[in-house]
Amino acid sequence: MTKQTMFLGLLVLGRALKDLRVLLTVVLLAVSTTMPAYADNWVSVTGADRLHELVAGTTAEIELKDGVTAIGVYRADGTATMEAWGQTFLRTWEVIGDDQVCYSPVAAPGTECFTFEENLDAPGEYRIRHTETGEMTVVRIIGTDPKIASRDEVPDSDGGLGSPSVEEIAAQLSNPNNTMGTMSTQFDYIAFDGDLPGASSQSGFRAIFQPSLPYSLRPGMNLFVRPAIPIIFSQDVPAAGGFDSKGINLGDISFDASLAQGFPSGLVLIAGLVGTIPTATDDALGLNQWLLGPEVAIAKVQKWGVVGLLVTHQWDVAGDDSFSTSITAGQYFYAINLSNGWQINGAPTFSYNHNADSDNNFTFPLGVGVSKTTLIGVRPWKFGVQYWHYLASPDLFGPDWQIRLSVSPVVKLPW
Repeated sequence: MTKQTMFLGLLVLGRALKDLRVLLTVVLLAVSTTMPAYADNWVSVTGADRLHELVAGTTAEIELKDGVTAIGVYRADGTATMEAWGQTFLRTWEVIGDDQVCYSPVAAPGTECFTFEENLDAPGEYRIRHTETGEMTVVRIIGTDPKIASRDEVPDSDGGLGSPSVEEIAAQLSNPNNTMGTMSTQFDYIAFDGDLPGASSQSGFRAIFQPSLPYSLRPGMNLFVRPAIPIIFSQDVPAAGGFDSKGINLGDISFDASLAQGFPSGLVLIAGLVGTIPTATDDALGLNQWLLGPEVAIAKVQKWGVVGLLVTHQWDVAGDDSFSTSITAGQYFYAINLSNGWQINGAPTFSYNHNADSDNNFTFPLGVGVSKTTLIGVRPWKFGVQYWHYLASPDLFGPDWQIRLSVSPVVKLPW
């Protein structure tokens, strides 16, 4: 072996030892959710004071796929925060009795409790058991300031001390001021009715793609810029002598740009601009006008769910000047949190055309639906279905009832 080879080998070995020393000071190694074969000397961690000392000041980190890390911070005052997918989930935690640590989401129902066991053969290694499901998780805690707990196993939908549950994710996705990025697609089937001959036999089918990538300006205040891109697969429209059936077309793209502010009471206030761009590829499916106007919304977020109202108004500001447009529209929305990521919810839209006659100016549905938030891999997905029944609709030709299917994956924010 030459001196040069020996020197290079020692250099590589020295750098490897340095990297290993740094790694051991900041990372804890997790094993799996099953009991390790090498460890059989586990003893229960009991005593309220000892459990409080164990959890207080601990930062739980879990590396998820796609470069996403879930980070939970448990403070000595019984408060905690969990950050994942750009969203902060608020929690409270406490020691119950002398052998359980329990956490409760602030924005979702339910309490999850865990017991702890310590491996006497491997100091710093703990086995955490969910008291209801019996799921075991083994973590290693390294360091005292800060204490860091970590695991390699990807969490499931139940969540845990180091990751949000699907109940927490579902509740936050219903919050109009949430900071999780989504790529939502809504599929609408609409049945029509009216006084025109044959109106009750007409229908339409469309998809609306609406990405949402909120930008956090400060805690509780976020900027939203959301386009809504309609793809019309089929649409029956009134024409001379009856109805025409339109094939695949692009509709008018709408958008909104708004600021949202949340308050500790759960109140959310939103204000901004809303507009419509004349992108329809068939004149019968659009207005051929540019529209612009204000939007305001108010919502109340509680542990049981959320309820709110959005109101917009748009006037024509450019485009076809042969007629004027003045439309007040909006959406009322609600969600009731259930278990396992299920919700009862609805978000019907309504409109009032100020330039139409009194028999054809108002559209208003009642809507109800269900949704399910789940993890596919480690990515949250929200699936939903709603039924709308129109209490008010234009007499000549308008919607009678509607079914909406929605698919909304959570995506990593680019900032």
